Amino acid sequence: MRRREIVAGLGSVGTIAGAGGLLLGDGFSFGADTADADDGSDDGGPITVETIDARGSDAGTLPVPNGDIMVIELFVTGCGNCQAQMPNLAEAHARLVADHGDELTFLGATYQSPDGKPPAEFREWWRSHDGNWPVGYDPTGDIAAQYGIVGYPVTVVIDGDGEKRWEKLGVTSPDVIVDHVESVLETSSDGETNSSADANATESTST
Repeated sequence: MRRREIVAGLGSVGTIAGAGGLLLGDGFSFGADTADADDGSDDGGPITVETIDARGSDAGTLPVPNGDIMVIELFVTGCGNCQAQMPNLAEAHARLVADHGDELTFLGATYQSPDGKPPAEFREWWRSHDGNWPVGYDPTGDIAAQYGIVGYPVTVVIDGDGEKRWEKLGVTSPDVIVDHVESVLETSSDGETNSSADANATESTST
């Protein structure tokens, strides 16, 4: 499958020179025999991310896309820039949820084990780095493959249909994140308004 080939092919690549991000590197996969798992995303369906019990996150699954505007952060715990990005995301998350909570879903996703640590230690890493939203595992790199992502940390914004609307590699300020997410929200809202107006116009004409 293409996404697994991407993960395997990039497994030995190191740091992106001057880009402020880390390419997919060596790491430990979550779960057992995940290479044979079928999440249904190969046929264009949603990617299913296994979420864990951590601060702001419940154990379960979350589809990508899920109908909301989604802010997805792909990270690796051993990456210094990923750690530096977390407080920025936390601030952006707090601001965006306060103003647009019902329209947004935040998701943190990692394909690597956090330095081989068990989930309990990963939960502590998440808490100590200000994580407070759903977080889960993408062990076969489905999200990265779906959206053409090859580095960490990456902030990606997708719309309700799963179309990528914005992507930023590296450490990004809260203001930049908020501005781009709100731009996507505004564009999506305008599209829904226009669709409703078109439907009403059609209905009025037909009567």
